[in-house]
Amino acid sequence: MLRYHHKHKNTPKEPFDALLYFFVFTTPLFEIPQAITIYKNQSAANVSSLTWIYFLITNIVWLVYGIRKKLWPIIVSYIFYMIVEGIIVFGILRYS
Repeated sequence: MLRYHHKHKNTPKEPFDALLYFFVFTTPLFEIPQAITIYKNQSAANVSSLTWIYFLITNIVWLVYGIRKKLWPIIVSYIFYMIVEGIIVFGILRYS
């Protein structure tokens, strides 16, 4: 009988994996200025609600995938995405 030795699933195995994790967890930070602008100016002029709602729906799909596959980096990162993008969508709906 063959035995397979599995590495821990959530640890980066290659430099590219570490780079991917970096971008997955930092990308939502670059969405925060959009939220700040909407709330500071109390205006969502020139902000596409369709785009941000689509992003939010995409996050739900990724979150479900992460939960089904038990992939914690995906679960955590897409919860973060949903929070930031949910704040943006709420601001768009409120100030449009």
